[in-house]
Amino acid sequence: MIVPSSVRTQQSPSGARTGALMDPAHSPIFVASLTAVCALIVVIARICFSTDVEAAAFSSGVIAAISFAHGMTLFVILGRDRITMPGLFMTSSAAIVGVSGLLVIRDPSFIVGSHPEVYLNTALFGSTLTQIGIGMLCLRSDSIGRPHEVVLPIRCVRWALGAGVITIAATVLLGDRLGVLADGFGSAAILLICIAILLSPRGLKNPWNTVTIAGALLVYPTAIISGTGRLRAIALILAAVYIFFLRYGRQWLKVVGVFLAPMILAVLGVWRREYEASLSGEHGNDTGLSSMFVGIGNFGSLIHDFDLGGLPTLGASLLSPLRAALPDGFAPDWIPDAIGYQLAALTDPQLYGTGFSTVATVYGDLWWNFGALGLVIGVPLLAVMLDRIDSWTLRIYRRAVQGPRDLLLLVFFAALLGGVGDIVWSGFHTWIVRMYARIAALVVLWLLTFYLPRRIIPQFVSFQQGEPDRRADNVDSSADSLDHRRRRTAQYVKFSAVSEPQ
Repeated sequence: MIVPSSVRTQQSPSGARTGALMDPAHSPIFVASLTAVCALIVVIARICFSTDVEAAAFSSGVIAAISFAHGMTLFVILGRDRITMPGLFMTSSAAIVGVSGLLVIRDPSFIVGSHPEVYLNTALFGSTLTQIGIGMLCLRSDSIGRPHEVVLPIRCVRWALGAGVITIAATVLLGDRLGVLADGFGSAAILLICIAILLSPRGLKNPWNTVTIAGALLVYPTAIISGTGRLRAIALILAAVYIFFLRYGRQWLKVVGVFLAPMILAVLGVWRREYEASLSGEHGNDTGLSSMFVGIGNFGSLIHDFDLGGLPTLGASLLSPLRAALPDGFAPDWIPDAIGYQLAALTDPQLYGTGFSTVATVYGDLWWNFGALGLVIGVPLLAVMLDRIDSWTLRIYRRAVQGPRDLLLLVFFAALLGGVGDIVWSGFHTWIVRMYARIAALVVLWLLTFYLPRRIIPQFVSFQQGEPDRRADNVDSSADSLDHRRRRTAQYVKFSAVSEPQ
């Protein structure tokens, strides 16, 4: 049975803003209070540091703690029972700014330039204020709760499982011969399997489906990326978890996730330490998380460089994904290298030009392009982008029942959304470039759908004349009985005879 996806929210289409304001967690008073309190604490901590240099560690610690608390709070609040892309951005910022800041405070010596504690404090101050501003706008625009269930036709599920398994097998067999495409093909295929199972008629009611999803996710770090690319593994997990929450989400599960986050970070650190030790017999540091917190340190180095006369690139580095999309030697000189390669000249000059790349967080990326003004520009830019991608993903989720092609489109948006950690960690370049291989895999799978028999794709017909389109209504249907929903569904959904086996 296929259930249409009218969105379950707390407001009508004409009163979307009114409904959002009725929620205490999204009322103007709450939004203003949370924003003002967090910003005030950050500003006071900064002022205390500026009047007492000895208070640098304490000031930075307070700012980092606010980043963590603010980000995790918004992760729980935004979307209510479901997870949102703005919420994932907030929790990623809480980790890469908040947690990383607390780790760097103990040893800021790797920040290039004199007085590293000064520039670390400035980096934390700018990043956290920007995070708070983005969170304010996202809270004001957040109005859609968890939608009704979307259940895929069983034939579509079978196609997805078959296509996914074949793609994974081919990826593992070809191995290094796929080059940079291996990660994208493996990730897209595993995500296709996970989404198909999560949206299958029985879903997680069948324990074997849960086992299959867990097994598919384990294939990625063990057989596809083999110990590297923790953020790529996280992106895959976040994409699958996002779909899980669309069908099964509860707000208390998000709270549990907040408490599990430190343990997950610790496990990722151990994973990285073991991988580094297997290569050289040594590892970078005791936590194994140096690649995570190096970004906020490099942002501090970037601020120091600007104090010495460095100039912003005025948006030029935002063109760098175009260079990665072109074959070697075909990119024009006016397209710069990624910011990570250019930052190496500042942070690791001995490695500059060797292919070494580093990161400075999305806040450092904005600073690199427009200086301090970039952080101001980034508030509405990121808030709108995160909100729009989240809304588009919901819209495609409702259409996924229409067949494999719409299901593949949902996989694309889920993968795009799951990569939000890449945005926070390194800016826009890594996020966009890592999508190239995933898009290539989805294009191959999309081409295969042209050879599908039409009988596996349900046929939707238009409404009767004068019948309003209620499929996208934002109405509260929590009181709808199952019988009433079935009668309403029968008014506008029909399946052609070819949807049944001959």
